[in-house]
Amino acid sequence: MYIKQLFILLSALFVGYIASEGLGIPIPSNVIGLLLLLFALLFGLIELKDVEDTADFIIRHLALFFVAPTVGLMLYFDLMRESFLQIAVPLFISILIGYFVAGKVTQTVIEIQSKIVARKEKR
Repeated sequence: MYIKQLFILLSALFVGYIASEGLGIPIPSNVIGLLLLLFALLFGLIELKDVEDTADFIIRHLALFFVAPTVGLMLYFDLMRESFLQIAVPLFISILIGYFVAGKVTQTVIEIQSKIVARKEKR
């Protein structure tokens, strides 16, 4: 059961890799794979029960995937301390830009949805 679910998840990742590399799409292959999996779920090509147990297991143990990068950060702590401003300022600015863009996109989508609802109510 779990092997079939893992195979489906890894297949989506592999197809995303093939699409990214083969078509030269400048989007990471894992993002393409997840989008393909999402569309397969939305259009009923794959049912949620076909991947749910393994996906839940992966999400529950997601913290383990961050152990190695955290140890790597600890190894280069002196370098990071020397370059703190060069790291922190762009990071802070990019977070602010991300919040601003996400807020504007959300606001625009809400406005579009309210216009659509208003048009439907007029009919």
